[in-house]
Order: sequence, then C-alpha cells, then structure tokens
Amino acid sequence: MSTTEDPNSVEAAIAATRIEVAALHAELVRYGLVVWTGGNVSGRVPGADLFVIKPSGVSYDDLAPENMILCDLDGNVIAGTPGSDRSPSSDTAAHAYVYRNMPDVGGVVHTHSTLRWRGRRGGKRFRV
Repeated sequence: MSTTEDPNSVEAAIAATRIEVAALHAELVRYGLVVWTGGNVSGRVPGADLFVIKPSGVSYDDLAPENMILCDLDGNVIAGTPGSDRSPSSDTAAHAYVYRNMPDVGGVVHTHSTLRWRGRRGGKRFRV
C-alpha cells in the first residue's frame, strides 16, 4: 500500500470503495448491461495505489462489499483482506493498466451489453 495518509483513513477509503463498487454492479444488472457473470466495475481507492474489483465468476446476486477484491496497481490481490480467497475478475490486468497509466481515472466499467451503443469522439460519430 503506497500512501501518505493516515492508515485509518485508507481503511475507510477501502471500505467506502468496496460499498460503491458492489452497489454499481447492481446498476449494471438493473440497466441490462451485463449477462450472467460477464462484465465488471472497479474503483480506485482514494489516497492509495489500490483498486477494488469484483471476483471472477460470482453471480451478481451474490456480490457484496465484503467479497470485492482489493488489488494493487499491478493487479496483485492484497493477501489477508476480505475477498482475497477468491480469484479477481479475468479483466483485472486491464483495469490495473488503466489505473497505473491514467491517475485521473477513478473507476472502470466493462459491460457485456446486448444493446447497441452510439458515441461521438473528436467530432466523429461511431456505432458499435
């Protein structure tokens, strides 16, 4: 854990991030953005070089803050923390890459939506 903050505030930030990430997974289901166990959300822990991500293969109905997985920015699971007995999402390395290389990013969402999506970037329209 790399931080200059009080360890108690880091622990509070980890707990808050676990709660937020677990709640956001429920939103993925609510809006039909995921199928089965595919897709995930992760959140950067403020004040530390850590992020929280969902465990691999766990049903969205079974997700809770205490089974979210705490990882460092290389994607390594932090042993001895709640959820560390499970495997992290198979997308953990991609999430870690984003957090390592984009310090302004606070969260990553990966969906397996059956919906089509349109967007605009740099003035150009595109469809997926």
